[in-house]
Amino acid sequence: LPLLSGKRKPVACKLLVQVEFYMNENTFKERLKLFFIKNQRSSLRIRLFNFSLKLLSCLLYIIRGNIWEQILRIPFILEIINAVPFIISIFWPSLRNLFVPVFLNCWLAKHALENMIVSIEVKIMMRTFMSHLKDLSLIHICFFSICGIQHLERIGKKLNLFDSLYFCIVTFSTVGFGDVTPETWSSKLFVVAMICVALVVLPIQFEQLAYLWMERQKSGGNYSRHRAQTEKHVVLCVSSLKIDLLMDFLNEFYAHPRLQDYYVVILCPTEMDVQVRRVLQIPMWSQRVIYLQGSALKDQDLLRAKMDDAEACFILSSRCEVDRTSSDHQTILRAWAVKDFAPNCPLYVQILKPENKFHIKFADHVVCEEEFKYAMLALNCICPATSTLITLLVHTSRGQ
Repeated sequence: LPLLSGKRKPVACKLLVQVEFYMNENTFKERLKLFFIKNQRSSLRIRLFNFSLKLLSCLLYIIRGNIWEQILRIPFILEIINAVPFIISIFWPSLRNLFVPVFLNCWLAKHALENMIVSIEVKIMMRTFMSHLKDLSLIHICFFSICGIQHLERIGKKLNLFDSLYFCIVTFSTVGFGDVTPETWSSKLFVVAMICVALVVLPIQFEQLAYLWMERQKSGGNYSRHRAQTEKHVVLCVSSLKIDLLMDFLNEFYAHPRLQDYYVVILCPTEMDVQVRRVLQIPMWSQRVIYLQGSALKDQDLLRAKMDDAEACFILSSRCEVDRTSSDHQTILRAWAVKDFAPNCPLYVQILKPENKFHIKFADHVVCEEEFKYAMLALNCICPATSTLITLLVHTSRGQ
């Protein structure tokens, strides 16, 4: 090549051009193959999009349900309020002096406790637990009010925890004395909101606590361990307590002079009816008969009745049962449960059908109603009026 200087210098020029030839690109199939497979840029984008879809599907599978429903839940919002500022302060040192309302974790603890107890079998002492849960609700409301007032008053006159406690107790119980008052508009608004909540929530909570306490008193609570060890008692287990069954047992049991100092603990899964409640309110029985609502098939209820310290256990059935076979089945199950829980406790069992005596041979005393009835009828054939004589001997008569 000619140069301006008139001198000739060798120059090496290499032009590298990448040329790709595609044959038969006019068909739709070839265009798709070109876009999804042969073209690396578009193929990478599509693979990334597919990967993001798979990842999103995995996240949705973990979360399940509606995402907005999970995000807008109150526990999730409280977790965000408590956790996000703490995480940000790790990477941003200037925000480490930020006061985070950590006291909101009390509601998360209450929510976690409720979920934990739902997953555990607590049906046995559910009423006792519910009363404790109502106590926790009241404690949470008071704790939230105390910490909220202290938190909002940091702008103005700072209050300590004791002054906040005093202010909340006085405000909720009376009209307030005026010696401790909120100064900032935010704390005043918070106090107004908490008073409105207290006027609605606290009466309901106290009413439910009173109702649970009355129900617990109705069922008798627990038989005292100290009384069980110092005084003598027997346990009466029945499926349904009828007034005739109760009166027959009490009259015959306390007819013996040596049994006047014994207590009778009735263990029945159903609530007392009006007639039984009236009988147990009589002074002659109210001081010696204790009613516990529970089942003999549960160890917790047997422990409440102090079956291991009882002098004897009576498992009776009503003579008016329509399904006598089913009644015997329940009696057999109760006898097994009592014998397994307290093997040294004397067991007195009443069976309605004679073929079921085979299942409770371990009991100390078994009385079969049909067997006893037919035996007396057979004795009447040998000696007339034998059944009348035995009936008068085994029943207590006071000359009435």
